[in-house]
Amino acid sequence: MKRYLTLAALLGATACAVPIIIPLPAPPTAQEPETPAVPQSAKARFVSSVEANGCALTSANTDLIMADAVLSREDLARVMTELRADGQGAIDGQAFRLTTGACA
Repeated sequence: MKRYLTLAALLGATACAVPIIIPLPAPPTAQEPETPAVPQSAKARFVSSVEANGCALTSANTDLIMADAVLSREDLARVMTELRADGQGAIDGQAFRLTTGACA
């Protein structure tokens, strides 16, 4: 009987010797709010799309540029007219070429 009591006392003493680790919650990290993308004008979207597709709008890439710049045919005609009037684009044979920015 003394052996069992001694064994129980030793087990109890060793159980108290082990530190109990309680994980603390991590401090909240400060997340910077995402800045919403500033919507570009139709002209800026057209120019960036044409620059990405070889600086020229041809019959082969018209649909690609219109989809990339999210423009209708009316918007495309208006933007090309504005760019041509501003001296930023020119009609070169069968293509409309940008003459400023990365395409100069």
